[in-house]
Amino acid sequence: MRVLAGVDAGSLAVRGEVAQPATVGVLVEPLAAGIRYRWDEANALLVRVEGRAPESRSAAAVFAGANAAVIDTAAGWELLQFRSATLVGDGLWRLNGLLRGQQGTEAVGAPSGATVVLLDPLPARVESFSAERGLPLVWRAGPAGGPAGGNGVSEVGFMSTGVHGRPWSPAHLKALARTDGGFDLAWIARARIDGDRWDGEAILPAASRFRVRVLDGPDHRRTFEVGTAAATYTAEALAADFPRGLEAGVRVAVAQWGNGYGWGTEASVSLSG
Repeated sequence: MRVLAGVDAGSLAVRGEVAQPATVGVLVEPLAAGIRYRWDEANALLVRVEGRAPESRSAAAVFAGANAAVIDTAAGWELLQFRSATLVGDGLWRLNGLLRGQQGTEAVGAPSGATVVLLDPLPARVESFSAERGLPLVWRAGPAGGPAGGNGVSEVGFMSTGVHGRPWSPAHLKALARTDGGFDLAWIARARIDGDRWDGEAILPAASRFRVRVLDGPDHRRTFEVGTAAATYTAEALAADFPRGLEAGVRVAVAQWGNGYGWGTEASVSLSG
């Protein structure tokens, strides 16, 4: 199949070719929200698969990138990995031993009927340029060597939002109470490449810039920026924001800046217990 894209049907250009179909499936049971950064043994995918059968892999192979899949959720695609694949019916597989919310995605869960795409082996990539971020394009796919329209050609409208460049949420955000009544905030920045190394120091993004927001439920109280993975929410600022003291629902949210993208996904922590 050949994939084309352009701002309209008269300006389509070839963006790539697909030599084999992807393995797709549908969730037969809902997938609950799950934990991140460790094995999710409580949840499993019960999925009806069309295409290449999934396979069980060792934990080491999964850590090396094997058995990846994406699931269509209300928060966008969740990228996860699975360790075990068990055939439980005609084309029906149970995938468990999950690593959830990979590559900065969110592990919010998905309803029954959600689309699942297996990424092992990796599907073909098509060209999508950074200058096209936010630009609605016409995308078409049809038999290679054939016309860009007519029988056998499908069309969708799609606008790239550049999520591949979105900074990940900071990890291990903590708020430690100070003796003067304020809070010391600390977190770990995450990077897509060399953010976690076996030896030596992690390589952080070139521009270390973080936004700290103080929220009272849905209401915004204060915003400030820092250049390190730590900040102080002073007792004076807290008293100005909450003259009657902290109540339920008060939290701090921290986001990392990404050059060429903007503010990434926030991590949050409660200040009111």
